[in-house]
Amino acid sequence: MLQMLRIGWTPALLAASPGQAQVPAQANLDTSQFQGIWYVVGAVSDDQGFLDSKDSVKMPVVLVTPLANGDLGLKFGYPTPDGGCQKMDATFTKDARPAQQALASPAMAQTNIRVAFTDYKHFAVLYSKTQKGDVRNVRLQLYTRAPELFPEDAQKMQQLAPQAGLNPSEGALLPKSGERCSPAGSGLQELKDPRP
Repeated sequence: MLQMLRIGWTPALLAASPGQAQVPAQANLDTSQFQGIWYVVGAVSDDQGFLDSKDSVKMPVVLVTPLANGDLGLKFGYPTPDGGCQKMDATFTKDARPAQQALASPAMAQTNIRVAFTDYKHFAVLYSKTQKGDVRNVRLQLYTRAPELFPEDAQKMQQLAPQAGLNPSEGALLPKSGERCSPAGSGLQELKDPRP
């Protein structure tokens, strides 16, 4: 199943309303360095759907491509519990005003996503906040360039969780799927993290 989404993302620190968590954003995010293959190796969220299924979720793979207009094109490959693969395309639209959130469609939730931290070569922590009606959900995801988890990368996500209003116990480390679930349609070359 292929789905298309347009989601707002903000490369700069967002202005927060009183009582809202202050989550940093990567300064001067370089989308050309952020492009390429990422593996989602961990997540923390207060979303009930995530909490109910976190023990059965496998590691998604994401292909990030910068677009000419400054947006980011993303292709996701989600392994399904039955061994299949669900694919989804998304376009992260860059917000003109940092405090604004892009509306995907009247029927969809407003989602704001930002890269909180990245070193571009090994890891990235993404923060997202979704608002649909009166329901607000927050999520942190740990992206890595290779399908391995390094403790120092996981620590970045765990340290950010309280700032995002999340309890690290609401998280999960996502195991690799037995089968490749390539977002691009062909097999991905498995990368090895260059760290010793």
